[in-house]
Amino acid sequence: MDAQIARILETLNQSGQASNTYVIFTSDHGLAVGEHGLLGKQNLYDHSVRMPYIITGPGIPRGKRIDALVYQHSTFATTCELAGIPIPKSVEFPSLLSLIKGESSTQNDAVFCWYRKFQRSVRTQEYKLIVYPEVRMTQLFNLTADPWETVNLAAKPEFSATKTHLLDRLRRFQHDLGDAGQA
Repeated sequence: MDAQIARILETLNQSGQASNTYVIFTSDHGLAVGEHGLLGKQNLYDHSVRMPYIITGPGIPRGKRIDALVYQHSTFATTCELAGIPIPKSVEFPSLLSLIKGESSTQNDAVFCWYRKFQRSVRTQEYKLIVYPEVRMTQLFNLTADPWETVNLAAKPEFSATKTHLLDRLRRFQHDLGDAGQA
C-alpha cells in the first residue's frame, strides 16, 4: 500500500498538481489480531474502532497530530469545505477543517459505536464504556491511565458516577440516532 500511495504522490509532483491537490488517506477501522485475545472487527476496543485519517494539501499544517474524537463521516463535509463549495443541508456530520487548521481543539465531546445487537459503546477523551446487552455485561475503562483497556472499572464504587454519566450519554446517542438496541 505504501508503494501505491507513493506512486500517487509522485504522479502529482510530476504533473505539477501536488501544490493544489488535497490527499486524504483513511480506511475502515482496525482489526484485532490477537489483541484482547480476539481476531477480527467484532469488538469495540480502540484497537478495532480507531481508523487512520491523514490529510495533506495546501494550507494543511505538516506533521501535526490531532487527538480529537471524530467520525469518518465528516470527510464529505471536509472535502466540500476544502473545495469551497457549500455543504449540503442534508449532511449531518461537520467538516474537520477547523480542527485541521487549529481553529478548534474538539469536534465531539463523545463518540458512539455499536456492533450489531451485541455491543454499544460511548467514548470520551478520558473514558470508554462498553455495554454487552445480551450477556448483561458492562466495561468501563480510563483511557488515560489504561490505554490498552485492560482494567475494567465498571464494578468499582468510586467510578459509579462516571459509569452512570456514560450510560446516560450512551442512551442519548441511541435515542438521537434511532438505535432501538438495548443498552
